[in-house]
Amino acid sequence: MASKQEEGDLPQGFVRLRDVLDQKFVPGHMVNVIGSIIDTQALFKTSKDWKTTWSLMDWSVEDECYGVKLNIFRPLETDIPQIAYQDVVVLHRVKVQRYGGNISFITNHQTTIRVYESSKIPRPPESASVALRPCTKKDERPELTEEIHHYVAAFYHKLDKTNVPSEEVFQQAARQSANVKEKFSLLQDVQAERFYDLIVRVVRAPHFDFDNKATLYVSDYTENPAFHDHIPENLDASQDGDVYGYTSEEPAPVAERWIAPEGKKSLQVTCWEPHSRALQEDVKLGSWIGLKNVQIRLGHDYKYLEGFVREDRTYPNRINVYPLNLDDRENMDDRLTAALRRQQAADKEKKKVIKDIKSAQVAGQKRKASKVQAIEDQPALNAKQRRAENRAKKKEEKARQNVVSAAAVAPGTKSDPPKQNPAQDVTLAGNRQIICEKSNVGLTTIESMLEPSFMKIKIDADTVEVQVPFVNKKYLTFVRVVDFSPSCIEDFAVSRKITQYQDLSDSENSGGSSLDEDESSGGDNDPTVKRAWEWRFSLLLEDALPADGSSPARVWVAVNNGAGQCLTNLDADDLRKNRKCRYQLQDIMHILWGNLKEVKAANGEKQQASKQEVNSRPGSRGSNGNRTQMPDLDSDEEKEEASGRGKESSSRWNEIRLVNKPFTCPIKQYGVRTGKKDEWMRVFAMDGVRIKDV
Repeated sequence: MASKQEEGDLPQGFVRLRDVLDQKFVPGHMVNVIGSIIDTQALFKTSKDWKTTWSLMDWSVEDECYGVKLNIFRPLETDIPQIAYQDVVVLHRVKVQRYGGNISFITNHQTTIRVYESSKIPRPPESASVALRPCTKKDERPELTEEIHHYVAAFYHKLDKTNVPSEEVFQQAARQSANVKEKFSLLQDVQAERFYDLIVRVVRAPHFDFDNKATLYVSDYTENPAFHDHIPENLDASQDGDVYGYTSEEPAPVAERWIAPEGKKSLQVTCWEPHSRALQEDVKLGSWIGLKNVQIRLGHDYKYLEGFVREDRTYPNRINVYPLNLDDRENMDDRLTAALRRQQAADKEKKKVIKDIKSAQVAGQKRKASKVQAIEDQPALNAKQRRAENRAKKKEEKARQNVVSAAAVAPGTKSDPPKQNPAQDVTLAGNRQIICEKSNVGLTTIESMLEPSFMKIKIDADTVEVQVPFVNKKYLTFVRVVDFSPSCIEDFAVSRKITQYQDLSDSENSGGSSLDEDESSGGDNDPTVKRAWEWRFSLLLEDALPADGSSPARVWVAVNNGAGQCLTNLDADDLRKNRKCRYQLQDIMHILWGNLKEVKAANGEKQQASKQEVNSRPGSRGSNGNRTQMPDLDSDEEKEEASGRGKESSSRWNEIRLVNKPFTCPIKQYGVRTGKKDEWMRVFAMDGVRIKDV
């Protein structure tokens, strides 16, 4: 057929629908297509956008009845073009996706849509430009060429419309789609003898029978009183024996393994063909999946609710089981995001329970023995002494609670130095290649910054002055760098595992580290584990403006990922593998600390630091490769080192003199929990400093 030869004359850059269905373009690929609209669904509002669905047909799929679906998401209702029966649509940069087991299209922020009104499209060789419907400014680019206009005219009038639904059926289907009830439900709301659409996680791997039937357990981390109460035999997913590790049994096979949450939060689902085949191909333990048209009813024992996914008699090839993509954050369903948050909360609670159980066994006997010993050693008190002791305890507890709750918002303290104007003549003599953000805070010294802070609080009728563990406060200092940690610059960046939760909340926190204990430990050499790199190091700063006749005070400041990016203007990476990044970092830090690295090397600092950093350096690596916590700046040892009055610090640079320029440095003070109940430790961190690499 000569006329059909023209179907190969697609405008440059466009593809056939058949090529998309034959998976010549993998899901996620952007394509340009032209098609005729043969079906549509009514426009409706999702949680964020307006959505509609069109079915498209071109010459390559004209022998099929259904075409290829296009899912359109736009923020405003007016952003979605008006269409009519058999209108021709030109799509630029639409994304290919696999959804519900079928190939389809989905729009994104780069997609443009242009529609030709079918009733106005002239016969070739005339141009179809006269049939273009109005469009939004977003859809005006790229501009359609005359080649496209002429192709649309030829395409529309030569398309075989034998299998195209009639206009009456088209309009009826659109009206019916507007009346479809929302079938999505959380598991906590499902009831017997109804059908639902679900978004769930596979918490027990599918079991396949010989009659092409599959059974699996799923959860969305909500609880339903009509479900079976799942009590895990072992809370620790890393062990398949008891939680205390008394046994040495081999791990259970994946098909028998449970990762279900505790309680009535898991539903048994049975699937028949063709849905069971999709489970076998695309679903595994831990996968998040969508289930459509799930029948909920009582199981064979008539005790608990179960789910059933059967063959669709109207559309026997339709698959109602499909995996969900956790990588496409831009188009992720809000309902899946909410489910991931529930899973994250459940996992944190589970880890806490495991930790408590394991620590209870270790600490139980010690705690019992210490209590017995304390009772034996304690002298007996008379009634008057017991009353006095109880009153003192209540008064002390009330004071402690007032101090902790008010410390974070302390407006002013006894140690507040008088505000000064920055000394322009002094700071101008500093390092001009180091700049900091503008601040209204007066210049202060480290010695003043390290002084304890006090608050006056009222207890009953008395006013008591109490030392607070920390205050949330910013300072402006004039300092130089005299040490850094870790001693090896390759360790200035650390890695963490990339998890499915990372985009659910901010990765940074006030503590200056986003690395969870479970995420930052282990798996460094596993090539299958994706990891992200972050800055995490510390600098020892020395006062460049000490009081007359006094030794300069010193303080360790933390540099977290955000501060590190600001300071170096570099993104963190594996500094042992990325030589270019390591050399850039060395050059940049040389501007900050001068010949400090050479001084440390000449004085044998590397060997000495590897022993001392385990207990006394913030953010360092111990012998086991783990980072240690910030030092307690209020301890006697740290005060001695920070003030520079110790013998070791006074003779530290005997062999080579340290040469570097001081600079203006904003520092913030805040508090972090020590791990003990209601105990806090103050920490200092660099805030808003940038090295100009000129």
